[in-house]
Amino acid sequence: MAKSKGRHRLSLIIATLGPSTDDNQELLIMITAGIARQWVEGADVARVLHSDGESVVTKRVETFRYECSKRNFKTSIYLDTDDVDSKNFTKYLEFAGVIKPRYFSIPKDFGIDKILDAKKTISPEIKVGVRVKINDEISDLDKYLKESDFIMIELESKVIVDEKLVSRAKENNCEPIYLAKMPTLMKGQVQSREENLEIGQTLEEGFDFIALYKETSHGPYAARSVKCLDEIAVESEKLRVNVFGDLIDKFLSIFK
Repeated sequence: MAKSKGRHRLSLIIATLGPSTDDNQELLIMITAGIARQWVEGADVARVLHSDGESVVTKRVETFRYECSKRNFKTSIYLDTDDVDSKNFTKYLEFAGVIKPRYFSIPKDFGIDKILDAKKTISPEIKVGVRVKINDEISDLDKYLKESDFIMIELESKVIVDEKLVSRAKENNCEPIYLAKMPTLMKGQVQSREENLEIGQTLEEGFDFIALYKETSHGPYAARSVKCLDEIAVESEKLRVNVFGDLIDKFLSIFK
């Protein structure tokens, strides 16, 4: 996120780092909002996966922080994992203490106890949240919302709307994060109108954080994916029922 007097996009974009962003030029374009500032704001938060390997993740975090600090950009780190079970949870917790992310995500299928353990163990400056994947059971979601600082939602748009997940999360002071998907960009094609509409309509539910995964970590157009999401987010914010007002102060406070 570039340092500027104002932002044209109030919502924050989380971009997952991976092989595609190991290309330093692609990473720089993604965080600096394009060559010669082709759009206004780049990625605000870098998401990394512990399951990629600690040495790999450490290098990605160091590079991201270095390039951002060199440009006086205020950004933060989101630590997540794609582990399918909790056998490496202790290592995962310890690694959070090493790289000191702003956000620490725990897959819902690890169980509520792991979230409670994390909140007792790691620094209170680190926000602990739950990640809800596409096939996760959501009938018991309220208890997770009550204990989590945020929720990463990977569910279908219809489920998000029908279950009123955004309002339910915010009622529990749990920040909802929408994981957007752009499958056509993953194929190296121009994103479809249908994808843009679905993402935009979902954001209108009230998401203030939007994330990308494979599009930036493994896709052929990592930086372009952020640009596309930036444009969709700006348009969706114009259609929000609630005026943002001083919410910008809330968003930017996460970097302090």
